[in-house]
Amino acid sequence: MDNIRFGAFVAQLRKEQGLTQKELADRLNVTDKAVSKWETGKGFPDVKLLESLAQALGVSLVELMQGERQEADTLTVAEAGTVVSQALGQSEKITARRYLRLFRWCLTAVCGLCLLCLWPSIMYIAVVCLDPGHFSRPVTDLGVIGGADGPTVIVTSSANKLLQVGIPFLLLITCIVLAVKVWRLEKRLK
Repeated sequence: MDNIRFGAFVAQLRKEQGLTQKELADRLNVTDKAVSKWETGKGFPDVKLLESLAQALGVSLVELMQGERQEADTLTVAEAGTVVSQALGQSEKITARRYLRLFRWCLTAVCGLCLLCLWPSIMYIAVVCLDPGHFSRPVTDLGVIGGADGPTVIVTSSANKLLQVGIPFLLLITCIVLAVKVWRLEKRLK
């Protein structure tokens, strides 16, 4: 089923009925933006709305699905099956794209949270890379405390650093890779 052909047919029928997009939308309990998307081929109505849409436009469901008026009043079983399977396939694609878009936004949010967790480490690395004299400074600038008998170094656990940096970094990379794959899958479903 071709969205452009379907949309042009809906627009033609709506104009023949003397309806505006807003009036048709009100009859179907949807927004006029939804009707506009259908007519421009950028969207497709939910399968639950197809029968109501056909009634509102004064055509049969089969005519609506095929995007043209039928001369004969009946279809063969094969033709009807084809029309129904095309409508269901189109609806499934739209639903899949919606869920993929939602999943991609969730992955993007997790990436943002990971970046927030990694921000102190990123800033430390930036300071070290941008300040070539960082390692030539006295040891007291690196968080070492001094006592009467000399400097004392406080050693932290490397497992703590792994939790602070390693896990958010791996999660960030994983989410980026998944978001790109989901985005590509979304593009293929169009």
